Parts: sequence; C-alpha cells; structure tokens
Amino acid sequence: MRVAYLTEWSPFGETGVLRKLIGQVETWRELGCEAEIFALAPRRDEAPSLGFERYGSVIGAIHQSSLEKHPAARLGFFNKIASAPLVSRALRRFAPDVIYYRQNGPWYPGIGAQMRIAPTVMEINTDEGAENSHWGAAFDALYRLTQQRVVGPAAGFVAVTEEIAAKYRDRHKPVAVVPNSFWGEAPGPIAPTAGGEPTFVFVGSPGMSWHGVDKIFLLARGLPASRFHIVGFTAADFPGETIPENMVLHGHQTGPELSAIYARSDVGIGTLALHRKGMDEACPLKIREYLMNRLPVIIGYTEAEAALNAAPYVLQLGNDEGNVARNLETIVAFARDWAGRRVEDDLSFLSRSAKESQRLEFLAKVAGKPA
Repeated sequence: MRVAYLTEWSPFGETGVLRKLIGQVETWRELGCEAEIFALAPRRDEAPSLGFERYGSVIGAIHQSSLEKHPAARLGFFNKIASAPLVSRALRRFAPDVIYYRQNGPWYPGIGAQMRIAPTVMEINTDEGAENSHWGAAFDALYRLTQQRVVGPAAGFVAVTEEIAAKYRDRHKPVAVVPNSFWGEAPGPIAPTAGGEPTFVFVGSPGMSWHGVDKIFLLARGLPASRFHIVGFTAADFPGETIPENMVLHGHQTGPELSAIYARSDVGIGTLALHRKGMDEACPLKIREYLMNRLPVIIGYTEAEAALNAAPYVLQLGNDEGNVARNLETIVAFARDWAGRRVEDDLSFLSRSAKESQRLEFLAKVAGKPA
C-alpha cells in the first residue's frame, strides 16, 4: 500500500509532533508500506530537523524570511494557497492508494483538491471546537465557517480518543480510535535515581492553559523538599509570578539534554487541567515519552489508552480545578513510593508497531486494499 502523509506541520524544529510524524512513517515502511511525508510549510535555508528528509519533503512557495520580514501580512496562509498546486502535483506523482492528513490550521483554497487525489483519512488529535477559541476569536470564526470544506472530502477519520471520535460518527464515514504510541523505541534499562525526596518533571508549551502549569506551582510550594524540572518554559512565561526556589525552568530542551533531565527525575507530570477546554479524555505525547523513559506519571484526565487508567504507575487526580490542591497528600505518597524506582512493567502495548498496525489496517479498509 502506498500512503502519502499530508500535513501543514513545519518540520523545522524538534517537536513531539514531528517525532510522531516521522515515527509513524518509519513504522509504516517497516510494516511493508511505501510511505512519504508531504509537508506544506514555508521554505528555509537550513535542513529540517530529526532527519526529516529521509521521510519526506517540504513544499513551500514562500520563504520563511518573507514571513519574518512582513509579520502582519499573514503570509503563512498565503503560502498554503500558493503551494497547494505544488503539493497536488507531488501527490499525483507519488500516486498514493490513500492519503493520511494531519491538519494544522484552518481550511485554505486547494486542500479539497489535494484530498480528492486519493481516499483521504484525517487524523483528529483534539476537539478543535473546544480548543480553537483559545487561539482567538478570528481564528475560531474562520475555522467554524470553513471546516466543513475540509471534513467533507474526507473518506474516514482516525481519532486519538473516543471522546473526539464521537463527534464524527454521525457523518456515516468510517471512524477508528487509535491513541498515541511511543514516538520511538524505548531506551534500554534506565538507572533509577538515588531516592530520597522525589524529583518531578513536566514538559509542555506556553499558552496552553489546559496543561495546568499553574497547578505545578501550587505543588512545588506544597513540597519544598522536592525539585521540579519544568521544560519548555522560562521565567518570561510567568510575568509577575514568583518562581518557587525548588522549581527549575529549563526552557526548550531536546535530545541528550532532555534525556538527562528524565534520568534525574522520579515522576513525570502530565496534563492537569483538560477541563479548561471542556474535555475529559486524552493521550498526550508527553505521557508516552515519560513512560518510554520508565517514569511513573501523574495525570488529570481519563486516558484514551484504557490499560493506563488502572496501571499502578499512573496516578489519576480527576479532571477539575481543585484536583492538585485536593490530592497533595496522595501525590506525596505516590511520588515517595516511586522515588528511586523505575517502571518495569511490559509497555509493548504502547509501541509504535502495535498502534501503527491498527492504523494501517484501517487505512487499507478505507483504500479498499488488502490489510
């Protein structure tokens, strides 16, 4: 089966999403497919991150320097319009049996034509109706007015949770639920920390209130003997906020630097405030990365991967505003129990091959190809 992975996600910058895209295509190839990524994004002079060029190509009519020179011109959107014919030609040359589309941003002229080149399955990673309002009224209005032009041509949908999938089941098109997997192979045995008071780690991004970073401030102040490594943030992201002395803000970290932070941590902190965007179920990539590194995790939502909801290495706090404040003692007991230990359970159900086999079976069904 020939699978074209179509996305508007930029491959310039090492992100969890880019790791996921590359990991999916790498696994599809390992499972016998011919697969390529077609990334519609502004061009840059430097090479893409994470060896992306081995898995696909960047197609863009406008250079990133033009976007930076004219920030008010919204050239990113115009780049999509100008690049759409180039993407269509590239897709036709590849002649896919099925297109797998990860949307990044609202509809633009030309995306419908791309999706009609072959049966197209959309990957749905969030409840856009709940999340897009966080990006501003104009973005939300454009999305609501035009999204049917994207969803209409789709031949099927893959959602990462049942909560999200339920919003697409009345369209009378095939829908599958495939939660996120590990983005790569889990490393070998990882030495535990020395024990003592537990050390926590959180990886996130500014501007996403549902991550609940403010609740980690509360936790850090309640556990002054513990250390909290916060990745993806600097002090500038918390104007007017006093940073607790036991909280270390690392900014953006990847590769060996991030691995070193995991190595000196005991517990990974997941999403703590999903209720702020009206959702309850999720499968965050950060949780998969913590578990890849054999860290037990604390979460404030229902996991789409059902096995994790009952796992002894997962502490669920509930999905409400007071979940951390109400459970301080429970968090302390859980973290102290895991200090100096690593998760040793079989986590193969989260492997790429396990999840991508499910996804490819669904894609073959939609494409009318043998599984």
